[in-house]
Amino acid sequence: MTQVTRYENVSAVTFSEVKAGNTFISEVLHAVAEAGINIDMISSTPPKSERFSFAFSFSDDDIPSLLTVMSKITAVHNITPFVNSGNVKLVIKNKEMEIHAGFAARVLEITGKIGADVLLITTSADEISLLVPESYADELTEGFKTLN
Repeated sequence: MTQVTRYENVSAVTFSEVKAGNTFISEVLHAVAEAGINIDMISSTPPKSERFSFAFSFSDDDIPSLLTVMSKITAVHNITPFVNSGNVKLVIKNKEMEIHAGFAARVLEITGKIGADVLLITTSADEISLLVPESYADELTEGFKTLN
């Protein structure tokens, strides 16, 4: 049986074209932690031409604190992040993922049919977490409940 859990008021911050092989991610995560901001989903792209992108999610309530931290990061690294707020995190959990191939393909087929933008995606052995704009959340939640 598929369980879909919904978390509202989630923001994401994305850093693009970060130089690979440095300590940028750890510096950002330490600065965010020192500001008392709890992060959730973390996603990174493989390096391309010695550059990569990474993003993480956090509560909309922490936007003022995050913007203060990001201004310091921008000043030091000359990298301006993109912040996107008012999103919903959907966690799709099903034990079938552990033993049958294709569950993620079916999840993403539903997002594609709806035309939903997926801002972040992370996975574990039996769940997929998607960060999507709030406008898609209801339709996706209903669609994901059919994944049995």
